[in-house]
Amino acid sequence: MKRNHWLIGAAILAGCCGTISTLGRLAEAADAVQNEPSLTAGSVAPVLSGEKWLKGAPVKSFERGRVYVVEFWATWCKPCIASVPHLTELQQKYPNITVIGVAASEQSSRPNMDDRLSKVESFVAKQGTGMNYSVVYDGSGSTWANWMVPAQRGGIPAAFIIGPDGRVAWVGHPMLDEFDQALDGVLSRPDVRKDASNWQRVEPKPVQNVVSAPVKAAAPDPARAAAAAPASTKLPRPAPQTKTTKSSTSGGKIAAGPKTDTTETK
Repeated sequence: MKRNHWLIGAAILAGCCGTISTLGRLAEAADAVQNEPSLTAGSVAPVLSGEKWLKGAPVKSFERGRVYVVEFWATWCKPCIASVPHLTELQQKYPNITVIGVAASEQSSRPNMDDRLSKVESFVAKQGTGMNYSVVYDGSGSTWANWMVPAQRGGIPAAFIIGPDGRVAWVGHPMLDEFDQALDGVLSRPDVRKDASNWQRVEPKPVQNVVSAPVKAAAPDPARAAAAAPASTKLPRPAPQTKTTKSSTSGGKIAAGPKTDTTETK
């Protein structure tokens, strides 16, 4: 009888250990899933929530059957500047797509001056037809928070290809050969519209003089700031060299964005 009690106790102990082990594995699996990007190929594309469209008609939703290229960039980012001619070339080569440059990582010239919008407007105006695609300014960082953070992209330029079904088809550097190949693959789908997109080539307005003014700081929210701090709150880092299959003068380089998720390069 005593032996039976011992056996029952051993069985209970083994069961508890097995349960603890299983819970541990489940916790590890949950952590692994949590660390994975929540915005990736196959995900429904988020809404674009830019504050001001500087070029092109505002895109409030992704039209069914239409292909979009959404690229995050900044005027201080040399790899982003290098990708401008290529994106312009793609918009001209494929008139049925809509290329959108999102300026969500701009930096002020001085701490007491918020001239980010003016800097982007000036850059777009100087580029003229050399930057011949839609451009939207996002000073609040909401677009960055909805796109770059869940995609775990911490560096720019970063491009998202949106397929005719409104879902993300590809995410990566716009100067890689894989980007062009992915775009060609999406455009070959039978549900892609062949007529020209109505992105409307709206010329940017003249830049107004910037007047220095103190910026009132809102009460900080540490949790929200850690989750989705816009790149405009960070100083740009030097763009490191990376390997690419394109020419060494324009492709493969990346500039660091906000340090909120796993970055592509440091």
